[in-house]
Amino acid sequence: MAPRNLVHRVGRMAGWAARTGYQLTKLLPSAENERVPHSGALPDHFPAHRADSLRALMAELLTESADLGRQQATLRLYETALRSLVPDEARLLATLAEGSPFPTLDVAERTLLGGTGGFVLRNASTVGRAAGVTLADHVPGYITRLVAFGLADLGPEDGALSTHYEVLAADEVVLDAARAVRRPSFVRGTVRISGFGARLWRACDPAGEEAAR
Repeated sequence: MAPRNLVHRVGRMAGWAARTGYQLTKLLPSAENERVPHSGALPDHFPAHRADSLRALMAELLTESADLGRQQATLRLYETALRSLVPDEARLLATLAEGSPFPTLDVAERTLLGGTGGFVLRNASTVGRAAGVTLADHVPGYITRLVAFGLADLGPEDGALSTHYEVLAADEVVLDAARAVRRPSFVRGTVRISGFGARLWRACDPAGEEAAR
């Protein structure tokens, strides 16, 4: 398999895992069943052509890095980040780029001692409704991906958004998660665009060129 095809295949797997809520590690052999030798070598049964593809990909990246200036490296970084997004996530980024924070709500099961146990939902938010996304039930996964890409930051509860938290608590995605546990507990937070996300948006804002004229 060509190096670039391998990259695209891994990228699709990572995107699918993030959208469906699975951890990528669940798609890989468990540590109990397969361990990499302490020397760092690949397992004996790892196909030689796959290992060659990985080495070729690394060699290609290292060679390219030697020729990239700061501006070119930044452009490459921005292009890679944008190509990792789905259209709904682009809408979310555009909305967050306006600068205002949006409420987030996590749902967990309250322990018998009143503490917070395991989470069943993370990063539900009203930003999806504000952005007009197509798949509203995927907003928690979208936000998780934006944070993982460094394009958005999560923060503490914002008291000025109290009404918005109440609206969010009535969202069907949140209600479904709350029904899945015996004693639901809600953790409030916020999401806003990150510094990196803001720089990327300034560089790729479709209205930027027209505004500059």
